[in-house]
Amino acid sequence: MLGKLLVSPMGGIWSVKRKALETDSKFMKKLYTFAYYLYQYENGSSINIVSDFKGIPCLPHDIKGIFVSGPAKIGKDCVIFHHVTINAINSPDDENMGSPVIGDNCYISTGAKIMGNARVGNNVRIGVNAVVTGEVPDNSVVSLLPSGEQVIEQKAHVDTNYYSYNGQNWIHFQDAQWREVSDKAVLDKLQKTYEK
Repeated sequence: MLGKLLVSPMGGIWSVKRKALETDSKFMKKLYTFAYYLYQYENGSSINIVSDFKGIPCLPHDIKGIFVSGPAKIGKDCVIFHHVTINAINSPDDENMGSPVIGDNCYISTGAKIMGNARVGNNVRIGVNAVVTGEVPDNSVVSLLPSGEQVIEQKAHVDTNYYSYNGQNWIHFQDAQWREVSDKAVLDKLQKTYEK
């Protein structure tokens, strides 16, 4: 609760992260860093302040239970659900030693784990509880099946937008803000599916 009270007037968690990294004032850096980590602690999360986000991600269920290690790199317009782990492996005897790099427009479902030297391309959808430790090409879907993980490469663009209905319009998250859905085919499909 205290974390939210501190973070809200400072412009939100991503604003606090940016301010902590950019300020030259030692006092303000400590204040921003304290607020940043307190807010996460209260939400069971740990997103390292130096982790590299190309843009503000879409967090449909807020910051709950998300872990991102410091050297991880995450592209713009990514959707990250709760209980996701994006973790570096720092053990020299592990063949997957390194930090994850995730491309733009990725949709990372609940409980997914992206570990070590994993490389995830652009427009990738990672399914619930999937574990990624290797390379995933652009426009792919990673799903966890009873027989194990499977990567299904797509030939067409994979829609990785997160859609929501705000009571009046269908919206999606793009360029760190909510925008009204303008694609008629997508809008028709959303309306047909959810307005039964």
